Amino acid sequence: MKILHIIESLSIGGAEQVLVNLIPKLCDRGLNCEVAALWSPYTLASKLESHNIPVHSLNISYRWSLIEASFKLNKLLRKKQYDIIHAHLFFSDFYTALSYPLFPSARRVVSFHNLAYASYPANTLWKKFRKQIHSFLVRNCIDAQIGVSTAVAEHYSAHLKLENVNVIHNGFPIDKLYPSPTLKKTEIQARYNISPHEFVIIVPGRLVPEKDHGVLLQAIKILKQKNLCPKVLIFGNGPLKSWLYQKLVKEQLLGQIILNEAIPHKELMDVIQATDLFVMPSIYEGFGLAHAEAMAMAKPVITTSVGGLTDLIENDVSGILVPPKDADSLANAIAVLMKDDHKREQLGQAARKRIETCFSVNVIADHYVNFYNRILTNQKN
Repeated sequence: MKILHIIESLSIGGAEQVLVNLIPKLCDRGLNCEVAALWSPYTLASKLESHNIPVHSLNISYRWSLIEASFKLNKLLRKKQYDIIHAHLFFSDFYTALSYPLFPSARRVVSFHNLAYASYPANTLWKKFRKQIHSFLVRNCIDAQIGVSTAVAEHYSAHLKLENVNVIHNGFPIDKLYPSPTLKKTEIQARYNISPHEFVIIVPGRLVPEKDHGVLLQAIKILKQKNLCPKVLIFGNGPLKSWLYQKLVKEQLLGQIILNEAIPHKELMDVIQATDLFVMPSIYEGFGLAHAEAMAMAKPVITTSVGGLTDLIENDVSGILVPPKDADSLANAIAVLMKDDHKREQLGQAARKRIETCFSVNVIADHYVNFYNRILTNQKN
């Protein structure tokens, strides 16, 4: 079975990293996989190539270069004759669908990775037109669709008028993502001016409205009124960075909440392990990649009952789910875990077990093999 995965770029992003984790496991199962990236950066290409997975850099000069993109992609498809073309993210969906008239024999799949029409609604004429085109192409030129969570599948079913979106979750390399018994916790804490006796919360992620850092600040103020003062490490970049800094100054929280630049993934995993609690009060979340990685590190997680997080976390078993935009509930959940070492340990161990059992990349790769076999033998899913 010969499969081409198409993605917009191979930058260091969530969907891109998920793909890099998955494809070597598919190859281990006898699938012949290749990857095409529409444009730069190609940062993660070397990781795929280290597994002898061919990477085709198409170098499309502009996202809407229809003629250039179609020519380059069709040239690759004509040369390689793939059985399945699997697209990830909008422009990959778009150009994969447009290739259908010339190569109708190849089965086409798209994976939806986010809640794009909730985060960025189609509220202008251009966005509405683009959404209609997206719907038409996916319904008429794609054989099967996948959502990385139930919420994502339902989201695109509603917005693109699709009848049946399959759910296959993201997978994580648990053999590489695990708590290190030799981690020098105090050294990492000292790097961020944290004393060994302080309770530390980590909040990694882009500084964007859907992460709702504002409600986190409200929760920290509520805790402060109860004489609970956890240290909070925020890691990330994004359009709200300046706003968040000014808010910390205004609320006199700069000493307690520390705003940090995004750091390399391996370093972030070490910092997560050196903290006491992962918190993310998202408004929208297609799956929750950062949450899952924290769970794999056996870290207790408090987050919101939105989107794909309800697939990922069993409330009060493998994490704590609170209502979105509810600072009081968030503060109460943090307070409970600050006072209960045993509860934190239980949640962390159950979280690790859940990732191992349900979201290991080996488990997910098996789901994909079954899915690909099915679409090669069946009519449209």
